[in-house]
Amino acid sequence: MVKIYFWFANSRRQRLARRAIRKANWMFEKTGAKFFCLWYKGRPLVKSKQNLKELIKEGTFTKGLTIQDIEKLAFYCTR
Repeated sequence: MVKIYFWFANSRRQRLARRAIRKANWMFEKTGAKFFCLWYKGRPLVKSKQNLKELIKEGTFTKGLTIQDIEKLAFYCTR
């Protein structure tokens, strides 16, 4: 029973990741901006590099976090 649960959870996670990658590629084709796919609270999040830089300037993230750190955390980035 536990194996079935883990299989289902893993397949759901993969499905969500594929959907986020498709969304990032679609947005990249429309705008030409660089997009990142990140895991946030158990769900994939698609944000542009420009948007993430603005959030860093506003102080949304912990002090000392840079865009290079976010690039390392991303499981997919366009271009």
